[in-house]
Parts: sequence; structure tokens; C-alpha cells
Amino acid sequence: MTIDEARAELVTAKDPYFRGIDADANLPQSMRVEPLRSSDPKGPRVLYFDNCNGWLVYTFVPRSEDPQILVYEVFWQGIDPPTPTLAEE
Repeated sequence: MTIDEARAELVTAKDPYFRGIDADANLPQSMRVEPLRSSDPKGPRVLYFDNCNGWLVYTFVPRSEDPQILVYEVFWQGIDPPTPTLAEE
């Protein structure tokens, strides 16, 4: 579910490049975006999610009819929920 939430934030973003100061301020606190390389301002971006336990590497292809977000890498090191003890069951 967390990866779906991250994808939804990208799809609904006004500017998927998240350019400018505090441009990613509208993202949930557990997410942030930064360029993959600072020397390539229109290049790939990294969206960190789940408090940096996961990330998406993506690019944005701005087209007038059908803009696209291309995801190249997805990684998530999720933490398994604790197993209930006999007392909690």
C-alpha cells in the first residue's frame, strides 16, 4: 500500500519535478523528493517514502496530450508488523 501512496503523490503532483524551494511541502511528512544528480536539473528524481525506508527513481516526460512518469527503480525495506503474543490474541 505504501508504494501505491507514493505513486499517487507523483501522479497528482502539480509539478512532478518538485522544482523550487519547499516545492515538496505538500507531500506527507514521510515523503520527500530530490534530484538524483544536482548537475542534471531535468534528469531523474528520487522520491523517498515511508520515512526513507523506500524510494522511487523516476523521470517526468512533459507532453501536452499525454505526460508520463517513468519509474526506473522501486525499493522498499518495509518493516514487518509485530506478531501478536498469546496475551494479545
